[in-house]
Amino acid sequence: MRTIEPIRVAFLTVAVFGLLQLTVANASAAITTNELIETNEKGVNDVYLATVGKDVDEFTATQTDDLFSIANQCPMVGGNAVFKARSLYSLIDGAQVFDDPLLCLPYGIVVKSLMEHASNAVSVVPNPASDEASLVLSLETTEPAYLTLHNTVGSEVLRVFVPKGVVRHSFSTANIAPGLYYYKVFGGGGLLGDGKLTIVR
Repeated sequence: MRTIEPIRVAFLTVAVFGLLQLTVANASAAITTNELIETNEKGVNDVYLATVGKDVDEFTATQTDDLFSIANQCPMVGGNAVFKARSLYSLIDGAQVFDDPLLCLPYGIVVKSLMEHASNAVSVVPNPASDEASLVLSLETTEPAYLTLHNTVGSEVLRVFVPKGVVRHSFSTANIAPGLYYYKVFGGGGLLGDGKLTIVR
C-alpha cells in the first residue's frame, strides 16, 4: 500500500493539473469583453500565451497587427494593456516610438512631459525681490522674448517684454503683492526657462 500511494498521488496531481489547464483554456476562450480596456487586456494576453508563453519567438502578421493596434492607443484610454502591448511589440520593432501626448490629445487628455530641461537658461535676481527684479539669461537673446509671472492659482499678474540682444533685463515688481509667484520665459523657440520668485516687503 505504501508503494502505490505516491503513484496514486502523482496520478491525481497530473489529472487535476490537466483538468485545471483544460478549464483555464475553455474559460479564456469563453471570456467576452465589453469595454476597450478589457478587450485590450484579452488581446494582449492571447498573443502572449500563443507566443512568449509557449517559447515561440515569431509573431504572425495578425498578432503583429493586433499588438500594434493596442500599443498605438492612449494609455489613459486603453489601460495597462497598452504598455504590455508596447513591450511585446518592441520584440518585433525595437525602434518604434509611441507619442502619448499626440495619441491622448483627441480624447482631451493632456500628457505632461516628465523630462526636465537640460539646464534652466534663465533666473530672476534678487530672489526674494522687493520692488525691482532682473531677469538673467545664460545666453544673449537672438529674438524678442517675454516673461510671464503667475500667482499660485495660475492667474497672470505680470508680462514683461524682453528685447533681443540682452542677457539681463530689469523690471518692476512694485505693484505686485507680496507672495510666491511662478515665472516662465518664452522666446522664438518656445520655453526658455522657468522658476519661482518670492516678493517680500
